[in-house]
Amino acid sequence: MSRPVVTKTESQGAEEMLSLLRQSLRSCKTPGETNFEGSAPHIFVVLGASGDLAKKKIYPTLWWLFRDRLVPENTMFVGYARSGLTVAELREKCQQYMKVKEGEQERYEQFWGVNHYVRGSYDTRRDFELLDQEMQKVGTARANRIFYLALPPSVFDVVTSNLKACCMASQGWSRVIIEKPFGKDSESSAKLSNHLASLFKEEELYRIDHYLGKEMVQNLMTLRFGNRIFGRRGTGTTSPRSSSRQGALRTQGRGYFDEFGIIRDVMQNHLLQILCL
Repeated sequence: MSRPVVTKTESQGAEEMLSLLRQSLRSCKTPGETNFEGSAPHIFVVLGASGDLAKKKIYPTLWWLFRDRLVPENTMFVGYARSGLTVAELREKCQQYMKVKEGEQERYEQFWGVNHYVRGSYDTRRDFELLDQEMQKVGTARANRIFYLALPPSVFDVVTSNLKACCMASQGWSRVIIEKPFGKDSESSAKLSNHLASLFKEEELYRIDHYLGKEMVQNLMTLRFGNRIFGRRGTGTTSPRSSSRQGALRTQGRGYFDEFGIIRDVMQNHLLQILCL
């Protein structure tokens, strides 16, 4: 299968867009030295670094942001998981998803050069103390810390409690990013929300679903309202059609799938979000 040809015009357009994004980041001023070009270091921690979500989605995205200089230059990455891995082994697990293009190898080596890995359990406070020690080694006391929970919701409570007790930034700010699903049902979702509210301020929390970041999903509004076929003129002449999610659903390596299943994993979040759009 041949690779798509990128024209010079497309390449220039992409670089112009990246330039605008960098300008926007530079213009966002925050207290002290925490703005995009400030001298304060940043540490991005991926909890669940050996998992399916991390290798397929999180690390490739971190690499693309690093490649395009959309993260502060003084940024380090720390992976944390129960698996006994080295950075080299973690890199090998992620390799097929990173999409490194010709001419990017030097920058790619720089990316892995600022990566670190800590092995630890999710329910042992001592292991989180070791994670904190590693962050102190790679950063400074004023480093800002971002924690991405690429984990099953069954461990959200204990992990966030250990993060709060052991790993919060002493001088900089801390942020906690939680990946869906947020609980197994409405009761567990409310319980999780109350638990998080007892530990963190609302501005310290980010709740996300990576599916909404897909380019096609983001373009749905334009597709819907900019296309005459979906307007009122077409409502009397269209036929009902069913929608399907293309591609085989691969569940290998997805630790929480056996407990949550296809309805909670895809239908009640991904597909309903698209339907709402």
